[in-house]
Amino acid sequence: MGNEKVLQVNQRIYPLESVLATAFVFIDECYVFLDKPEKNSISVRLRGKPDTTPEAFERVVGEFENELLNQTLRLKVSKRTEKIRDAIVHRALYSSMPQSMDLGLDDDDDGDYLDDPLGIAVPWEEKYSKEDDKEGKETE
Repeated sequence: MGNEKVLQVNQRIYPLESVLATAFVFIDECYVFLDKPEKNSISVRLRGKPDTTPEAFERVVGEFENELLNQTLRLKVSKRTEKIRDAIVHRALYSSMPQSMDLGLDDDDDGDYLDDPLGIAVPWEEKYSKEDDKEGKETE
């Protein structure tokens, strides 16, 4: 078949994530089949769709190889900038939170963790055993 090409991709250079992302970009232009014949190699078989001319198919193969480089670089940049990107997103989300939803996570909170205006932290025994003792003493 003239409109078919097999590429052997070295996984030490192009990670699987890059190969998968590149294959996804080209699923509209050609059929993409992946195989793993060896430990550090991925076999990519590209087959042109029925209406693809040989010249157009060669163009698609070249673009596939270029996109493989593009996706590999994007992955490397993404890994290098992950911490700063997460910090920026965290700060943007936190600063856009309405004041009414403030969860009191600021360090300048003057409240004391021992303050209990609703009496929630009172142990059950302390709260109810006094009444039981009074009732028991009155009935005797």
